Amino acid sequence: MRSLDKLRGKSKPEVEKIAPPDGDSLSESLVEAIDCHLGRRNSVELKRVDGFHPSYTNQCARYWVYLLRGVESKTDFAPQTYRIFDNGHAVHDRIYSYLSDMGILLKEEIPVENDDPPISGTADGVIEFYGEKLIELKSISDAGFAYRKTYNKPKDDHIRQAQIYMHCLNLNSGFVIYENKNNQEILPIYMERNDEYIDKLFKKYRKIYAAFLDERLPLRPYKSKESKQCLYCNARDFCWGDQDGGERI
Repeated sequence: MRSLDKLRGKSKPEVEKIAPPDGDSLSESLVEAIDCHLGRRNSVELKRVDGFHPSYTNQCARYWVYLLRGVESKTDFAPQTYRIFDNGHAVHDRIYSYLSDMGILLKEEIPVENDDPPISGTADGVIEFYGEKLIELKSISDAGFAYRKTYNKPKDDHIRQAQIYMHCLNLNSGFVIYENKNNQEILPIYMERNDEYIDKLFKKYRKIYAAFLDERLPLRPYKSKESKQCLYCNARDFCWGDQDGGERI
């Protein structure tokens, strides 16, 4: 039986055959798709906190007052940075499982609060190991791991974080536990609570919080928007665009 097209004197158009992409192109496309997916996490949002967060690395007084007031904050991480963050979360889960199987993990992901100065955060955990001890878990590069191992000292940000948590949880000691991202070697660094350190830090926080309550904005501590400290601040554009130069507190 002849087709209708032939009866009408017409022939079917030939469909162009598209060759499938080769393996290399497919691989590149998959990387681009994953990166695009992770890039959607970046956003601009109003960020506001009710108190100081021990895990925040930015200790600029002006930044903290902005956060306490509420500031438009831009998140602009590269896809690889998000993968590094996610890998850090996986390290936590794995080490928790080891400590739990050993029967020494007492608590994990512990909410921490303090009234004066106002502080809120989440401590990684508490273990029973010759008494109750704080644990803070960190993944770190091979070079960073070697440095910590040589000097047997945590990073300053991690010291501050652990000291705050030990104070708020009324613990006398703890460990910052580093895992080498390259080979999974672990390095627990023992710390004792330092009340003198905490007193000095809390005095600084109280001064910043008083400035916030009095509606005073601290001076910019850095000379340029391009300074190393400002480059990675998520309130950088807002801060340098603010006509209020601030005052010394």
